[in-house]
Amino acid sequence: MARAPTAQELGVLTRDPSRIRNVTILAHVDHGKTSLTDSLIASNGIISARLAGKLRFMDSREDEQLRAITMKSSSISLSYTPERELSDRPGKWPVPTEPHLFNVMDSPGHVDFCSEVSSALRLCDGALVIVDVVEGVRTQTVAVLRQAWQEHISPCLVLNKIDRLISELQMDSADAYTHMVRIIEQVNATCATFHQELLMLEGDSMAAASGHSLWEAQDQIRPPLVFSPAKGNVAFASATFNWAFRIDDFAKMVAQRLGMKEEGLRKALWAEDGGDCYFNPKTKAVGRKSENGKLKPMFVQFILDQVWAVHKAVLLEPDQDQARKIVAALKLKVSEKELFNKNSEEALRAVMSRWLPLAACVLQMAVEELPSPVV
Repeated sequence: MARAPTAQELGVLTRDPSRIRNVTILAHVDHGKTSLTDSLIASNGIISARLAGKLRFMDSREDEQLRAITMKSSSISLSYTPERELSDRPGKWPVPTEPHLFNVMDSPGHVDFCSEVSSALRLCDGALVIVDVVEGVRTQTVAVLRQAWQEHISPCLVLNKIDRLISELQMDSADAYTHMVRIIEQVNATCATFHQELLMLEGDSMAAASGHSLWEAQDQIRPPLVFSPAKGNVAFASATFNWAFRIDDFAKMVAQRLGMKEEGLRKALWAEDGGDCYFNPKTKAVGRKSENGKLKPMFVQFILDQVWAVHKAVLLEPDQDQARKIVAALKLKVSEKELFNKNSEEALRAVMSRWLPLAACVLQMAVEELPSPVV
C-alpha cells in the first residue's frame, strides 16, 4: 500500500506552480464520480484499495452517505509522479518525472446542486468529465460540459462503467466499440453546439469590427472542445473494478509484441480522422480496409479483446487454467488466493487493478492534458 504524503511534503510541491493541477470531477448523478475519486485517493495510501469505490470517502456528510449521492463539493490534495517525461510537445507544456500536486474537487451530479459545480469550476483549471457508457450523455452531462465551456475550463473525458457493457449488456467487443464511438461523437456534438452558439453571439460583431465575413471571423473565436482517444484526452475505465486505460497504455505493450514503432501504432489504434485501421496477421501490414470484412478494428483486436478475455476467464466463465495463463502472460503479481477468490468480482478487481491501474492512467492523463495555474 502506498504511503500517504505528509502535509510538509505536499507543502513543498506548492512551490512550483507548473507542477500543480487543480482538477474538478464532473458528471451526471450516479455516473461514478465519487467511486473514481476513491481510487485516486487510494493511490496515495489514504484509504485501502479494497475500499475504493465502496467507501465514498469524499461524501463526508451523514446525509450524503445515507442518500448515496454527493451534495456538497469537497476537495483533497494528492501527490503523483508521472511515469514518463514529455518535453517536445508543440503547443503543450513539458511534463517532468517529478512529483506533482493534485488538488481534486468532487462535485455533485444532481441538478439541485448545480451551484456547487459552478463554484468548483471557478476554483479549478481543468476537469474530468465522467460518462456512464451504459446511460450515455444525460441532461446533467450536457449542463456540466456547458459550464466548463463557459468558464474556459480544459476538460478530459472518462468513459466509465465499461464492465457493465460486458457483464450486464453482454456486448461483444466489436459492439462495445461501436457503442463507445457513438458516445464520444455525442459528447463532441454537444460541445460543437456551444461553439456554434458563441459564433452566433459574437461572430457578427467580430466580422463587422474586422471587416471580414462571418466565415472568416469564426477563425478568431476559440475552437470547440474535441474529445478523442487519439488526442490523449479520453480514458476508458471501470471505477468499480479500479482499472482504466488510454491508447498510450496499450501502444507500448502491443508495439513490443509486433515489433512496430510505438508512435505509428498509437495512430493506428485510434486514427486522428476517426476512421478504423486493420492489422492483417498474414502480411503483418496495417491498412484502412478489412480484408473480406473479417478483420476487426485494431482498437478491438489489440485492446478490447484482451479486456474481454480477462473478464470472461475471471468473472463470467471462471476458468482457473486460463486465468493463470493470463496472469502469467501479463506478468502480474497476483496470488492464488486473490485470483481464485470465492467472490469472482474481487478476483477480477485484483487482476485488472494491477494490470491497468485507474489512478495511474487518470492522473497521467491529467498531467499531460490539463493545464497548470501558470499556463
